[in-house]
Amino acid sequence: MKKYLSLLFAILIMTYLADARPEYSILMSYGQKCSSCHYNIQGGGVRNNFGWLARKDISIINPESIGLKGLFDLMSNNSVLDESIMFGTDFRWQMAKWPPPVGRDFMVMQFSPYLVLQPLSWLGFEGFYNIAYNIASDKRFVGQNPYAASMYIKPADYLPALRVGYFQPPVGIKYDDHTVLVRQVTGYAKSGARFPGAGNIAKNLPNMPLIPDDYAELGAQLDYEAVSWLSLSAGVFNSKNMEDLVSISKTGQTIPVVDTGSVSTALRAFVSPSLIDGVNNYLSGTYFVNGDFYISSLSLGIGLPDKVSFLAEYMRSEKKDSRLTLNFLAEVTYQLTDAILPYVRAERGCTKYKIENNPFFSNQFVFGVHLYPLPFIDLLPEYRIYNSEQVPGYSSEWTFQIHLFY
Repeated sequence: MKKYLSLLFAILIMTYLADARPEYSILMSYGQKCSSCHYNIQGGGVRNNFGWLARKDISIINPESIGLKGLFDLMSNNSVLDESIMFGTDFRWQMAKWPPPVGRDFMVMQFSPYLVLQPLSWLGFEGFYNIAYNIASDKRFVGQNPYAASMYIKPADYLPALRVGYFQPPVGIKYDDHTVLVRQVTGYAKSGARFPGAGNIAKNLPNMPLIPDDYAELGAQLDYEAVSWLSLSAGVFNSKNMEDLVSISKTGQTIPVVDTGSVSTALRAFVSPSLIDGVNNYLSGTYFVNGDFYISSLSLGIGLPDKVSFLAEYMRSEKKDSRLTLNFLAEVTYQLTDAILPYVRAERGCTKYKIENNPFFSNQFVFGVHLYPLPFIDLLPEYRIYNSEQVPGYSSEWTFQIHLFY
């Protein structure tokens, strides 16, 4: 049982890739929308002017005090030609304990250059490629995608923007940690290989994500953000990268989550009204549906700028006559200083396969701290505890990550 937990834990750790940090949106005063700090309306990728200014001078050590002022002066912005070209990157190196015989080891999880081209005020292009996808080719996961690219067309500020390309549909909140249980199908099919025709697939059901890591699909989306406290999105997408995800029907057959060649619809609403002076807040809901499979989410964020943030998300999904998932996350981040941010996260995942009578419950607790010794460098030590209620004992692990961003 301990070996099983260690393997499952390592699988989760390996999926730790970057998107965005929603806690920053309610710890700072630039606004709660993802687009307040990112060019991408859903967060992640290139940081816009506000996003760049928010973190570029944050550090425990003053670069000038160790003779590095000139070096960091060269990195004074991330755009040229009056923001017609914007660029950036995220690089993540992770140390964690892997299943035997590897033991404690490290890997490059992400090396993603970003680029935005804005040739006209109403026309823009953005994209990235994760080079680590090729570096760690033996650690890829079902539905994972190494790149995304899209075109934005926005004729006027008061009109919706059209986004077309290969990108992630708006499903829940985007996190920089893909091990969060809200985005996983937790648990396993206890009847295992007894399912007719399931074979090894049933045994591997714990590895099936609810939303693939670095998920992206070919699609088109309308985004409306003309109101300062409101963001609305609606899009239609291909399902190619979700077609490999499988589940077990109530008759014991291995079935795909979505049909080949099917189309998905995704909706998102985000509101951040100013209800109390000095308090940031948002409420967001998403709904993703493809045939008889859907994922819905509701998330809440409350924060005192430069002090503390609280995030919570509830995500529910169902595949008809197959499975139901009910996942929850809550996280508190305390800003000790601009460059030292400890946090704690509690998560609970529940999966109910309709072929079985009892649901499967999993819990995860994460204790960590973001440390910024110098600008653009984030050191992230964490202690993680994971347990499955149907399996005695628990798995615990220290991990360490170095995140370089620009």
